[in-house]
Amino acid sequence: MAAEGNKFFKKAQRMAAEMIQNRGKLNDLLSNSVEKIQTYLSKNNESQPLQRALTIVRMVRAYINGSYRDVQRKNILLAIAALVYFVMPIDLMPDFIPITGLVDDFGIMLWVYKQLQEEVDAFLAWEDTQNNIA
Repeated sequence: MAAEGNKFFKKAQRMAAEMIQNRGKLNDLLSNSVEKIQTYLSKNNESQPLQRALTIVRMVRAYINGSYRDVQRKNILLAIAALVYFVMPIDLMPDFIPITGLVDDFGIMLWVYKQLQEEVDAFLAWEDTQNNIA
C-alpha cells in the first residue's frame, strides 16, 4: 500500500499536525479509535491488525500524557494520522461499504505500524516493564 500517495492519508497527516496541538481533540480521537477498535474486536478478539491498532493508540496516549517520550515526533504524527484516517470518514472507501470500507483503514494502520516497528517494539518493551512494576 502506498500510503504516501494517498490523498486522503495526506489530509489525515495535515489534520494530525493540527490535532497534536489540541489535547482535547487528540483525547477525543484516541477515545473514538478505541471505541471503533473495540466494536470490531468484539467480533474477532484475536485480530492481529486490531491489536496493533490498540498498540498505536496506547503509544500515542503515553506520548501525549508524557509518560513515554522515546519516539520521534514525526512518527507520533504518523501514528495520529493513521488514527485520524481510521476514525474519520475522509478515506478512499467509506466504512459503510461492508468489509471493503475497512480494508483501506486497516491497510493504512498496518503500513504505519510497519513504518514504526522499531519504535513500537521499544514502546511494548517499556510498557511491559511498567506493567511489571505496578
